[in-house]
Amino acid sequence: MRKLTLIAALSALATPLFAQDAALLMGVNRYEEFRRVGNGTDVLNSADNLRDAGYAVSTLANGSGTEMARLLQRFAVDAVDADRLVVGLAGRFVTDGERTWLLPADADRPTLFGMGSAISVDSVLQVLAQTPGQAILILGYDQDADNRIGSYLRQGVGDLDIPQGVTVFYGEPDFTDGVVMDAITVPGGDAMAFARNSRGLREAGYQPQSLIMRPASEETGADSDTSIVDGVRNALEAWNAAQAEDSADSYRDYVFAYPDSPFAAEARRRLDAIENDPQRLAEIAEDQLDLTRNERRAIQRNLTVLDFNTRGVDGIFGPGTRSAIRNWQQKNGYAQTGFVTEEQIDRLENQARRRAEEIEEQEAAEQAELERLDRAYWEETGASGEQDGYEAYLERYPNGIFAEEAREALQRSEDSTQAARDRERALNINPVLGRLIESRLAQLGFNPGRIDGRFDRDSRSAISRYQASNGLSATGYLDEPTLARLLADTFGR
Repeated sequence: MRKLTLIAALSALATPLFAQDAALLMGVNRYEEFRRVGNGTDVLNSADNLRDAGYAVSTLANGSGTEMARLLQRFAVDAVDADRLVVGLAGRFVTDGERTWLLPADADRPTLFGMGSAISVDSVLQVLAQTPGQAILILGYDQDADNRIGSYLRQGVGDLDIPQGVTVFYGEPDFTDGVVMDAITVPGGDAMAFARNSRGLREAGYQPQSLIMRPASEETGADSDTSIVDGVRNALEAWNAAQAEDSADSYRDYVFAYPDSPFAAEARRRLDAIENDPQRLAEIAEDQLDLTRNERRAIQRNLTVLDFNTRGVDGIFGPGTRSAIRNWQQKNGYAQTGFVTEEQIDRLENQARRRAEEIEEQEAAEQAELERLDRAYWEETGASGEQDGYEAYLERYPNGIFAEEAREALQRSEDSTQAARDRERALNINPVLGRLIESRLAQLGFNPGRIDGRFDRDSRSAISRYQASNGLSATGYLDEPTLARLLADTFGR
């Protein structure tokens, strides 16, 4: 989240006479289900310092989930009218990587779907967001604790989604009270300088050059210049709006309206950065091409031909297409903006056309080789006209060049075989005649196998050989011409 750029000047105008400041300190060092947290309650040591600085302070040590929730609810109500907010939390934290919770003293072992009475750190951050630039969250926990809790959770603090204007300090529990006692509550104390110079604290979120929560002099009284306060507040509100829009126009308008404000220099810097940002200039250049949906599809198709995955060809330049463009730009020596120029579109089209031609030639060569192998195998198998050859060819090339021819030949063979069966069946050959036929085939040297009047494979083979040797149709089945010739040979001898 974009962080709010503020100055300490506004905080100097917020006096205890009008301020309604609130602080909450909660620490846990003894757990029923987890091991102790060393110095977990040290965060409470700064309570008196906060009270002396004008804060309404709530504290809780080793509290249960119910007690923590009750105290947080009261703090959320107090925070509505507050000008400055400070929250210190210390103990054992658990996270799923994005969300983070503080475990109360009576916490059960948490799961991804059940945190029980744990306190949501993200919710605390939302409360602190009500006083941007004057809101601090201090987290004290074992920096080395990263133990897994089940498959989805671990101890520690995840990637906090810190609202703009909220500063987060974190470190080992015994370092957490120092930032309060030696910076936040000290007149003129700079919390940012203290954290940067501390070996035990780190910072996140809103990080201005200086962050003074208690001005050097808070005795302004009724003599304070309210017009200055109003002017700074107006400038701050306008600055917040300019940052929220984060555009060249918003920063340009701010500079025109508040040329002498404390934020004007930053607005000019951001305006210059936007107007001279190569990424933005590339985006503007692409917008000026006014590409149609079909032209965008053509670019996506060309990228796809060149093996740059656009995750679809739909004419919409989403993250997949932008990533593909950046990868292509890197390979071709262009700035990796993810936005195309007219020159790049032409080059991309030429490359894709050449690549398409190469692919077409390669596919044609592969197809020619496949056809050569197909024809060669046909010569080895089906070209012989044998049923086994047709079947072997179809097994390897079911959709081959000669597949239809082989199927038709097999069908004709099947039809012919069925007709031969029907003709033999019509002869009504009984077992006695069958043995006589087999005996005669044996005498003639055609080896019908066992002579039992049953026409098995050996018998069929012998009949086929006999038919072929006598100029008859070699079906392996008896018909009238075959039977007449065989009987004639039998009784003619």
